[in-house]
Amino acid sequence: MDSGNIIPFLKKFSFGRLIGSGIILKVVIAIVDDIFGLEINELPNFNFYIFGLALSYTILWMFNKSYIEEE
Repeated sequence: MDSGNIIPFLKKFSFGRLIGSGIILKVVIAIVDDIFGLEINELPNFNFYIFGLALSYTILWMFNKSYIEEE
């Protein structure tokens, strides 16, 4: 990917993937939290951590997708 050509890359950003991965993360963490009683949901700024993980996943997916398309 050409580093100076960021606009086409950003057009591939998927808000649906970001929201979906955030929901899946919250559900999985709620299940694990309920099973083991870890009280992860009680952490300060818990939703920011979930958003950061979902955003990281979405960006990594975009890089992987654009790398595969170049081959």
